[in-house]
Amino acid sequence: MEVVLNRDAFLKGLQMVQNIVEPRQTLPILANVLLETDGETVRLTATDLEVGARVAVPARVAGKGAITVSARKLTEIVKELPAADLSLRVQDNASVSLKCGSASYKLVGMAPDDFPPVVPSAQAAWIRLEAKTLREMLAATSFAISHDETRYALNGVLFALAGKDARLVATDGHRLALASRTVGNVGAAVTGIVPRKAVVEIQRVLGAGEEVQIAVTENQFLLQMPNFLMTARLIEGQFPNYEAVIPKGHPGKLVISRTALAGALRRVAVMAEERNKPVKFVLAPAALKLSASSADLGEAEETLDVDYGGAEVTIGFNSRYVLDAISPIEREQIVLEFKDGLSPGVIRSVEDEGYCCVIMPMRI
Repeated sequence: MEVVLNRDAFLKGLQMVQNIVEPRQTLPILANVLLETDGETVRLTATDLEVGARVAVPARVAGKGAITVSARKLTEIVKELPAADLSLRVQDNASVSLKCGSASYKLVGMAPDDFPPVVPSAQAAWIRLEAKTLREMLAATSFAISHDETRYALNGVLFALAGKDARLVATDGHRLALASRTVGNVGAAVTGIVPRKAVVEIQRVLGAGEEVQIAVTENQFLLQMPNFLMTARLIEGQFPNYEAVIPKGHPGKLVISRTALAGALRRVAVMAEERNKPVKFVLAPAALKLSASSADLGEAEETLDVDYGGAEVTIGFNSRYVLDAISPIEREQIVLEFKDGLSPGVIRSVEDEGYCCVIMPMRI
């Protein structure tokens, strides 16, 4: 294998796959990136057996072949090289020589024979959508992914695709976030729980303008962009019945400025207990009072003028959860829905019915 690559393009390709590589692996080859020629490109592939990614980088191919080398070390080297063409050649003893300008390196590699396959063999039913749409939907739900490893089915985002709609849902048992968009003809209904690591990587590699394709098979999620493919093994387990969690109607509805609420919450939460950052919401006619207190720190209170004429409601929330819920909303006006102090609250955008976040109350 002998190729010449543009340093900037090669570095960008490495950065798109290297985060998938785990530094500590039971199989040494999983710490490596697979380099293989394919026509006038070099394909870079990385996997941890749960998540995999492959990107194609344009190259001048003088000799075909394949090799695996340390993903971390190769990225470190290429990052330090000048912006010029670099040559990469595989030696007979599975080592790799790399030259760029006056710098030269020799890297110990491993034969590619034992590198696990990343691309699924089964044909996938692809669904097209804008990268911006997918990124916004993930931003509106991924914050609610559970970090409790004992609740394995909650450690990802549920993709529910049916008809012309795509729904993404995440919950940690204390809050639930849902984003729904019309994306075109989805076809047969499919669902799958995409693990947190894959969700993070998808958000990292998605651009702003291009169209992407996604697919959910029996046990894998796939994302495809020009010259890029990502696969992730779906989480096994039963995702909660999220439709039953979302309240169908609340007697108390409040329209409020997102900026004003976020600012007041942050100021009051400074005095909240650090563990759960609880803040008390007291909603009364024409006023929303936020308060927090700590035996060790003191207390804080702020009142916002609001357009509300319903019954008084007192309820406590984890302020971090509320801030997370309103962060993905781009519109200035948001809707808070309350029933009583023991029932979950709901946060929505005034204009966008495709997003909501349900937050369980706290006893304060």
